[in-house]
Amino acid sequence: MRAWLERVEPSGAAITLPEGSGSLVLGRSPKATIVFDDTTLSARHCEIAWDQGFWRVRDLGTEAGTRVNGVELTTVRALFPGDVVQLGSTRLRFQNDAPPDDPLLLEAIAARPEETAPWLVYADQLQELGDPLGERIARAKAGDRLDHLPWLGPLWDAFVSGALEVDWHLGFVRRATLRTVAGRLPLDWRAAVTGLFNLRVGRFVRELTVDVPRLDSVPGPRVAEAIIEAQRFLASLPSLPSSLERVSLGYQIEQPSGPSIPVVDELAQRVPRLLGGEVYRRAGLGRLALVWQAEGTRLSGLNDGRRLLSGVLRLRKGLRGQLHLESPPGIPFTDGEPCYVTFTDGRVRLVAGRLRGELRVNHRIDAQHELLPGDLIELQGMARFRFEVAG
Repeated sequence: MRAWLERVEPSGAAITLPEGSGSLVLGRSPKATIVFDDTTLSARHCEIAWDQGFWRVRDLGTEAGTRVNGVELTTVRALFPGDVVQLGSTRLRFQNDAPPDDPLLLEAIAARPEETAPWLVYADQLQELGDPLGERIARAKAGDRLDHLPWLGPLWDAFVSGALEVDWHLGFVRRATLRTVAGRLPLDWRAAVTGLFNLRVGRFVRELTVDVPRLDSVPGPRVAEAIIEAQRFLASLPSLPSSLERVSLGYQIEQPSGPSIPVVDELAQRVPRLLGGEVYRRAGLGRLALVWQAEGTRLSGLNDGRRLLSGVLRLRKGLRGQLHLESPPGIPFTDGEPCYVTFTDGRVRLVAGRLRGELRVNHRIDAQHELLPGDLIELQGMARFRFEVAG
């Protein structure tokens, strides 16, 4: 497969990449493979190398950094047609001669993502072109364990830290959540979303959750304005997936509940299936709804001092909730307060208490968790709950 780098700025002759092998060092030094007359570049600025079926780019430890589609590289990143690599004031667009995807097939997948037939046709088409993405789809359908690192590229660090949570479907991102992580600087969610939608495995995202008020440290009076600005930013992205079915940009629990924030026209025009939906909920209460519990156990949590009899723990400001599990003889697995909820600015925080290591939120262990709608909570491996906002 032939590949090359178009000179976007400054203009000039394209740089042809060796077919199916090799590496090139780009920089200002005469010893670089490709030399640029650009004083903003380091002597050896970045490397573009063929590896496992992809041309990949990595920064060579420069102070100025290297960017792909405006996102700074923190690790090796695979290149796909149309990606723009920026080093200093030089911008290069990666291209290859692979036949373009069938737009009707992509539209069919976006419209009916649960049907496997279009996915398998897509996989066949890609494999015929020697594209490893086709094999990835086939392997995912077969239930094989997939390596996400090469496909998440610069987002891998955020994924490992928990700032980016991803649910997968046939090797593609189904649901993405961007949130704050205790002890770490807030994620630049705009750069992360842009990078996600530019990834090939991010082209069919169906649900996007971004904790905008916390990631942007937005004070209460400015929340509505910030949520509208965030929607307009999403609407401006050229790679916004048409497969999006739900966008959630935060919530607040208050009494009485106030008006929620709907999808703005600019975003609904780009993704019509979002029309009529809400992106920010002002709800009267939250709840932990029981999804599953192991046979032989029963809940014995407390809801504002009253024993929990149903599978729903209601969460309201000023109302204290605790979760307990009992084995068949009626003896709690732990004493004291295994976990409980608190409220800050109308948001729910789940505190592990004495259950650190036995309480997981979306498979992650921490002393406390800032809950977002849709979060899956697992208690002692014996019961699962889903956090919801309602009313």
